[in-house]
Formats: sequence, C-alpha cells, structure tokens
Amino acid sequence: MTPRKIRGPAERMLGYARVKEARDPGVTAERLREFAGDDIVPVRLYTAQSLAAPSDVLLLLARDEEACVRSSVLLNPAADEPVLRAMAEAERAASPRRFWRRPDFSVRRLVVHHPGATPALRAELLAEGACGCPRKCDARETWEFRMARWGKAGRP
Repeated sequence: MTPRKIRGPAERMLGYARVKEARDPGVTAERLREFAGDDIVPVRLYTAQSLAAPSDVLLLLARDEEACVRSSVLLNPAADEPVLRAMAEAERAASPRRFWRRPDFSVRRLVVHHPGATPALRAELLAEGACGCPRKCDARETWEFRMARWGKAGRP
C-alpha cells in the first residue's frame, strides 16, 4: 500500500483533472502510458479500467502495488493473453499452495472466464484445476449433468 501523501489544493485539482482525462473514452494511448506511472492511485485505477488502454499499459498496471489497480486490470475486457498470463503466473509464484485451499478467490479462476483468455491459456489453467464453478467450462461436464448422474446411481 502506498503511504498517504498530503497534497495541496492545486496538486489535488491536477489529480482530479488527470482522473477525469483517464476516464475519457477518447484518451490517447500515449497519455494512458503517462498515467500508468502516476503516484495518485485513482489515476492508475481509472487507467486500468480504460478500454482504450494498450496491452503494455495493462501489463505494467497488472504488477501495481495496489490490489484495487490489479483487480481493475483483471476486470478490464481489453486485457489480452499476455496480461492475463502474467497475472496468473504472478499468483502462482506468490502463493503456489493458496489456490488449492480457496479456489473461489483465485485470480487464475477469474482468468479462465475472462473474455480475453485464449483457448490455450484456458486449457492450461483448467488442467491445473483453476475452475471450481458448477457450470460448464470448456471440456468439463455441467453441474446439472453430474447431479442427474448422481441421482440415477441411487444416491440422494
């Protein structure tokens, strides 16, 4: 977490202007590259949420020290395979055993369902067991099908 910095009124207003510009759908990629290194967290947060953000900006923000910025990158539909792969690898390197304890809070589980995930990345994460949801995920059978089969076997 970034230590809190007390800013004067003029600096706060400049920060608000940068946040407003980062939220603008017509912002240029070069300007978003500048915002990715900003020291004000909301500027980086709205840069991570921007659909106009190029892959290199999202890759930089995926390694941000603030969790809210990293999660905004993960929720951005413009994030492509290199960004998603980097986020999955970072989680795997940081806590290789965490995934097996709580798969519902896994970044890798969210990457499996991300629209920017390629079939190869999705297959790799599914092979690790990254998806624990009860709906069909690529080659997995549906939860309803398993329950129907369970009931036909005479189990309650």
